[in-house]
Amino acid sequence: MSAPRDKVLVAFVDALGPSQLARFEGALPSLAHRRALEGVLGYSSGALATVLTGAPPAVHGRMCLFTARAPGAPGLLDPLRWLGLLPRVVHERAAVRRWLSRAFARAAGLTGYVALHRVPPEAFRWLDLPERDDLFQARDVGGARTFLSDARAAGVSVYAAPWQLPEPARWEHAHDALRRQRPDLAFLYAAELDATLHAGGSGSDAAGAVMRRIGAHIERAREEMGRGGARVTTIVVGDHGMADVHTSIDPRGVVARLARLAPLRVFVDSTLLRLWGDDAALERARRAVEGAGFPGRFLDLAALEARQAPTRGAAHGRAMFVLDEGAIFAPSYVGGRVSGMHGYDLGTPSSRAALASDAPLPAGVSSIADVAPLVRERLGLAA
Repeated sequence: MSAPRDKVLVAFVDALGPSQLARFEGALPSLAHRRALEGVLGYSSGALATVLTGAPPAVHGRMCLFTARAPGAPGLLDPLRWLGLLPRVVHERAAVRRWLSRAFARAAGLTGYVALHRVPPEAFRWLDLPERDDLFQARDVGGARTFLSDARAAGVSVYAAPWQLPEPARWEHAHDALRRQRPDLAFLYAAELDATLHAGGSGSDAAGAVMRRIGAHIERAREEMGRGGARVTTIVVGDHGMADVHTSIDPRGVVARLARLAPLRVFVDSTLLRLWGDDAALERARRAVEGAGFPGRFLDLAALEARQAPTRGAAHGRAMFVLDEGAIFAPSYVGGRVSGMHGYDLGTPSSRAALASDAPLPAGVSSIADVAPLVRERLGLAA
């Protein structure tokens, strides 16, 4: 294979949406070419997989952190049901869940992202984790190859940041690797902005400080990759934006009623009420949720397919209720009250991601699914 036309630096910034990029545009002074990109329905699990592969969730199968276990599949999470023997005040503590997440991942040999959040212990009997492998090292996601694995297969030298490290240590690891390895493709990962926006909302001073810090690291990485006169294309991309939360909805009363509508299963994400059951049970669930006056819309299987959500095997749900932007379920199975949230329907401002580059962007780049083809083209791997 001939040498790549460019060295390529890709920086993935969790929760970098168009409004965040506009507010903190001074943090990336060298990246004058900007664009808002259409995102995907769901959370970072699906969006990051789409950025890496260029495939929609309907192809790679990712959307939310937890899925329903396929009939006959091994019960990976089943041992965690014994958490129910502990008092809730113990097993729902964030520190306990974080420790248990790490211990469980080590024991099960999982290298992907594992977080148990506040999932009720009894739900572990039927839930599964789709992300079991490190996405940055995996050959593919649900059969869709990543641009990182394509580059490695083509003999391109690749550096991918270890997402498992805390943010400061991850940046130092990246800078050291860029100086020593001088890769042709570097993939950097920043998660701090997402956590800060969840905690303080889009108007917080802390978010500005985080974005300036991320921008300084990206500028430093550009200089490190460009040593010796190397030509570098820099691509900074998010997976979604963030909306300020103005409405918190306690779903527990409705969930208790839904639990009596057998055969029906329910999972409460921060913005999604995901449902599994037969057509009759789902129709009863729709009436119960809409009758509760929740702000949002019910998405049946056809509506999910139209959004290119992963519907194969109904792993993520046969139907969903998605809240209007700015509303959250609190408490949910993944958290409580926060100031900022994402995970709303397509077309909402927070569902869009930001793209910034120091090179002109092709006219056809309009979705996060277009990032992987762009990287492949810059590396000479377009075919």
